[in-house]
Amino acid sequence: MTNQRFPFHRLPDDLRFKVLQTTDHREIMAYSFISKKAFSIVKSLRLPISHVKTTTKKQPEIEVSLGLITIKFELIMHEIDEKMTHLNGVPVSVQVLYSNHYIDGFQDILSTWTNQGKSVGEWIQHLCSINQPKLCYVKVFHVREIGLDTQTLRDTYPQLGNIIIIFSNVEANEHDVMSAQNILKTLLTDSKYLCLERVPFQDHFSLQHIGMGNLKWLNMQSPRNLNVHDLLTLNAERIWIDTDQMSLRDLNRFFKLWMKGSNQRLECFAQRIASENKKKFMEDEVENQKLSWGLR
Repeated sequence: MTNQRFPFHRLPDDLRFKVLQTTDHREIMAYSFISKKAFSIVKSLRLPISHVKTTTKKQPEIEVSLGLITIKFELIMHEIDEKMTHLNGVPVSVQVLYSNHYIDGFQDILSTWTNQGKSVGEWIQHLCSINQPKLCYVKVFHVREIGLDTQTLRDTYPQLGNIIIIFSNVEANEHDVMSAQNILKTLLTDSKYLCLERVPFQDHFSLQHIGMGNLKWLNMQSPRNLNVHDLLTLNAERIWIDTDQMSLRDLNRFFKLWMKGSNQRLECFAQRIASENKKKFMEDEVENQKLSWGLR
């Protein structure tokens, strides 16, 4: 038996293309990093990518989904105390987790790749440009851990897609707010879905900063200092809020104004209440208030 590797690169382009079509997606992704020509061949395969999810934090992640197949790239960076203010850093290594839920009992495959000589920004651009996702790009930002300027955001991330902005569990500071503002200023215009986790609304960061977006769906998880009147200024078709902080009085006022036409684009509003006691109380009160909301 010989130890020589199969001379794949010496194959004619058409034959190489056919061989790649029989290769698993993880190997195809690996091949795309070899050269510009290899990347071009992989793009011509038009892989059935459903969505690409980028998570920007101190240890970035990129997840490529092809139906029930998921390839997750964890970019292992040098541990630093400072925030990530640019995407020029080169990973120490890349952990690749391959999952295939088409096959019952499939064991996830974990492997370690080199950094391919690419920076974090180049990894994001490379994996996001292999093929246009059938569904969407999902861009997740942990604002406490990053501080990217608008030019970096504009040059690196796909303009289209969904945005998820995550604030820390601790009280937000000026940096967190500025980081979130830069993301919204750069990427919100072309996004249809926005999720805000633990967002701290304040004078310099209110729902009016989001109102400029042409959103189909706004999702707010545990918002802080939420002003219910600002909801009526939003240009969103659907609003979902997960909070116990909105009072029945504010909710009642919101519904009355909405039904009078204060926000004609809003089609659906939902609020999830975690507290069982408060949920029961509000259900009883809502039943009593339905006449005033015109729901009977």
